[in-house]
Amino acid sequence: MNVSPLLAACLGLALSACGPEAPTDTALATSAPSASPVSAVSEPSTPYRFDQPDARFEMPADLVEISALTVMDDGHLGAVQDEDGDLYVLSAETGRVTAVVPFGPPGDYEGVERVGDRLFVLRADGAVLELDGWAGPEARSTVYETGLGAKDCDAEGLGARDGRLLIACKEGDGDDRSRVYAFDLAANALVSTPVLALHRDGVPGDDKKLRPSALAVHPITGHTVVLSSKREALVVLDADGTVVDVWDLSPAGLEQPEGLAFLPNGDALVSSEGTDGPAVILRFTYRPAP
Repeated sequence: MNVSPLLAACLGLALSACGPEAPTDTALATSAPSASPVSAVSEPSTPYRFDQPDARFEMPADLVEISALTVMDDGHLGAVQDEDGDLYVLSAETGRVTAVVPFGPPGDYEGVERVGDRLFVLRADGAVLELDGWAGPEARSTVYETGLGAKDCDAEGLGARDGRLLIACKEGDGDDRSRVYAFDLAANALVSTPVLALHRDGVPGDDKKLRPSALAVHPITGHTVVLSSKREALVVLDADGTVVDVWDLSPAGLEQPEGLAFLPNGDALVSSEGTDGPAVILRFTYRPAP
């Protein structure tokens, strides 16, 4: 199967076992944890009608535990599920599986991201797998051990920006902050300090526990968007981690939203695991305020 070159360019981040630790980048590191929480947003506005998806794709039984999405090119999406080491290539128009590419043994896979001509998968222990030959019948994987498992991170979100992967931790480091680390793709190493640290006090509403399940960078605004499955919300962050918006995802009626990706035009794709029904991917048109 031929997968055309990717339309969207992404970011980049981290890893440690295969090379020297990447130096902390001051432009990103300024958002590392600080003593004062970020300010809360007061009146969120939502550029998506989450009660009115523009497309709904039901996934086959093999993807009932779909855990992550990425845009492969203008016609294809990539997905993984959190038990088997397989890359699923889907039609962006119909949601139909066009190829299944094995890349590794069973494991807890929680993120997938294409960056240029490179493709990465995130494991829950923080390991980053780079897939080679993923456009063919079987891919080979190079594993970069980031050490995030020792930080009780429970990695569950993978995005990209400026030659780095962004890795969101579902669990905190013993405090009230949700952290995002960076994996430098030039050094193949994890930046040692978080590049974003979202304090719960900066999140409006009664439910302060974000527990990120996915992360993506918005191609129009450049904001980092964190999906919280527990809260059923998308939390929008600026470059220093300040909450810009919180978009209520509950009108979509998803059973367990776990994956997030944006098309180049800003349309949002959200995947949900199935429990009482099949797993699904919903597409929402981007409608910014005039």
